[in-house]
Amino acid sequence: MPLIIYLMLKLLNALILGCIFLFVTPILAFADSSGELLSGTHIARVIVPKAIVYSDENMNSPLGYISNDKLITVGNPRKKNPDLVPLVVYGRLAFIESKNIHFENESVEKLSSKHGAPREHNIDIILTKPEEKLSENNSAYFSLHQFSGGNDTKNLFSNIDGTNKQNYLGYGISLIHRQTTGKLFWGLGYEYNSISSSNIDFNIFMLKPIIGYTPIRTPLFLVDLFFTLDFSLSAQLTIKNNLDTEPPGFIWGPELGARMVFFPANKYHLCGGIGYRNYKVLRLESVFNSNEVLISGIRNISGAEVSLSFAIEI
Repeated sequence: MPLIIYLMLKLLNALILGCIFLFVTPILAFADSSGELLSGTHIARVIVPKAIVYSDENMNSPLGYISNDKLITVGNPRKKNPDLVPLVVYGRLAFIESKNIHFENESVEKLSSKHGAPREHNIDIILTKPEEKLSENNSAYFSLHQFSGGNDTKNLFSNIDGTNKQNYLGYGISLIHRQTTGKLFWGLGYEYNSISSSNIDFNIFMLKPIIGYTPIRTPLFLVDLFFTLDFSLSAQLTIKNNLDTEPPGFIWGPELGARMVFFPANKYHLCGGIGYRNYKVLRLESVFNSNEVLISGIRNISGAEVSLSFAIEI
């Protein structure tokens, strides 16, 4: 009889352990899958004026920022992206760049030995939506570019010089302001463009209001789409050996473009872009050639553009 009771107790014990493992195993598996945050937490201090917090590892969706000198609780650096560390925001996993924080576990341990254990830091209270300031998040872009002038430019050079020229060369500078956590940007540019041959010089100085959108942003590069409405401050066409001076032209029209900005998180960026310009030209519809014969001038400038830029955060 005692043997039967012993066997029954042993069987019951096995059933109880089996039930326990049914619940424990999934819990352990979940802890292992999220171990990046659970395996070790650290106290860190924000060391920049505004450390932006992102909801994804590609840093496409900023949630807000944490101010300088705030203490926060973070996990271990990400294995596939060691430049980011995880933290919990509004009950969800979020990310902050490791270069914006300093781990302070040792100093916190010393402090806790005197004043008791450190309290949990409530990230929901620390996180702040950024206000837009024109004095922040600004960049200066220095560009070299080339664009096609289209048939009117080509015909003018062919009729006067017998050359097949239509590409304008230029350089410019633009100041761009980006929203702290948004994808919009805007700015103002100034550029000089020219095209010339042995008997023709055409020089254009232009002002360019800019508005744009950034659909893609990663730690390595970002993609900008932009629109400008350009107009000339001065557009002077000179035909050599012509007794009459051509009047200053007026040029205006849109430009649509896209560019890729490399190393957006650094102070210096390298950019490459493409675009399309379509300008209306006034006062230069008809011109006199070197023989004082009236010929067709330039009514329109339109064509594709390529550019290379260097940018610096200011």
